[in-house]
Amino acid sequence: MEFHRVAWGCALVLQSFCTLAHAAEILYVHNTNSGEITKISIPQHEIIGTISVGLYMDFVASSPKGDVLYVNRIDSAGLSRAANVGETGELIAISTATDEVLWRVKLDGMPHHMIASMDGRYVFVPYYDSLWLAVVDVAKREVVKKIGIGHGGHGTKLSQDGKRLYVGSMMNDHVTIIDTDTFEILGQIPFDDGVRPFVITKDEKTMYLQLSRLHGFIVVDLSSRSVRRHVEMPPLPEGTEFPKFYPHNVNHGLRLTPDEKLLFANGSIGNFVAVYSHPALELQGVIPVGSDPNSIEFSKDGRFAYVTNRKSDDLSIISVKELREIKRMKLGKLPQRMVVIDVPDGGK
Repeated sequence: MEFHRVAWGCALVLQSFCTLAHAAEILYVHNTNSGEITKISIPQHEIIGTISVGLYMDFVASSPKGDVLYVNRIDSAGLSRAANVGETGELIAISTATDEVLWRVKLDGMPHHMIASMDGRYVFVPYYDSLWLAVVDVAKREVVKKIGIGHGGHGTKLSQDGKRLYVGSMMNDHVTIIDTDTFEILGQIPFDDGVRPFVITKDEKTMYLQLSRLHGFIVVDLSSRSVRRHVEMPPLPEGTEFPKFYPHNVNHGLRLTPDEKLLFANGSIGNFVAVYSHPALELQGVIPVGSDPNSIEFSKDGRFAYVTNRKSDDLSIISVKELREIKRMKLGKLPQRMVVIDVPDGGK
């Protein structure tokens, strides 16, 4: 009997080792104006492949298991100033094992920063050009519900337990809170300007949030749903001009490290990343990066931060321990959002 218990224990250890050995941590970055996703190995930081998807992608997200990469793209309306503006789009599911497209779902709005539900049943897609958040049923492969969140739906975040969805609006200047079981709206938090990237602490007590015209970020008490304080970003060079036309993108990109000890905030208008201690929010360093930093991601272990630079078409790789850029990689045209996935079988 003892022999069987030992043998079974050894088998479990071997199975776990094999699973880990076949897993691969990969950074997926979408390039909006060249139509492909760049795959980058972690921690080697080498380009290991590309996936051709099509022009005007807005976001990439992962299924809970890491077996599916979700991508959305916008059908261009043909406007000369902004090709990635349109009235419709699509949600695309891609196998992380093979890089092949599994299915596509037509969307009746302009999709922005989506997120998959914790149980994997749904993908929540905010529409920028209308009032709605679309709920896509993954099994049915169709939009099964639309929730009114106001115009300019932009960013999405889930609570740690997955029971509440937070959706930011760039036009109606608020964050809507939604019950993910009933799809009922639980409340809204108003702000003075369009809501840009935001992040929520794991205990769901605090939200950090960027606004369209603000060179800084807001600290929100989620228990009272009220603004606690404003934090100013490091000063900009004299003569720096702020955007004159909508959508007034001053700064875009805000993330907590996996251990929540540091808060990274893009100073997009100044081409830097500011790093703050958390929760004290004392400035720890300013890291120069490429032109127009847009999005921030971290490796699973928190050793590396990744920042896409939209105007210089590259990726800054930052050592979190040293708070400095250690490598810059050339990407496609207009790299924007990205996601880190532990691909279960190591990928293609």
